[in-house]
Amino acid sequence: MKTICWMAGFVAVACAFLFRPSSLRAQGAVEGYPNLSPPEARETIRKRSGDPRFVLLDVRTPKEFQAERIERAVMVDYLSPSFRDEMAKLDREKTYLVYCRTGNRTQGALKVMRELGFRNALHLAGGITNWKEAGFPTTR
Repeated sequence: MKTICWMAGFVAVACAFLFRPSSLRAQGAVEGYPNLSPPEARETIRKRSGDPRFVLLDVRTPKEFQAERIERAVMVDYLSPSFRDEMAKLDREKTYLVYCRTGNRTQGALKVMRELGFRNALHLAGGITNWKEAGFPTTR
C-alpha cells in the first residue's frame, strides 16, 4: 500500500510539473534566468517603460540592429571581440530583457552575464523572430 501511495504522489508531482503553462516551465531554462514569451516580454516592456532600472538589450550585430529592433532597445554585439568588456561596463543592479534573432546568442550572453554577476536578467524566448511572429512591432 505504501508503494502505491508513493507512486501516486510521484505521478501527481510529475503531472503538475509537466502540465503547467509553458511560460512557467521555461523559468530558469537559460542559465537560471526566466524565459519570457513575446506577450510576456511585451507586457514587461510596457510596465517598465520609463523605468531607468530596466534595459531592453539586443545582442545582435550592428547590421541586424539597424535593419530592425524592438523600440527602445540598446545594442551590445555578442559577436564582437569586446563583448565581455562591454557587458562588464553595464550596471549589474539593473534588470535586462535580452534578445537576439532566435535565442541562441542570448543564451551565450546570459552565461556571460551570470559570470559577471548580473542578477536580474530576462530572456525573450525565440528572440525577435518570435516577437515578429506574434505580430508585435519593430522599428528602425
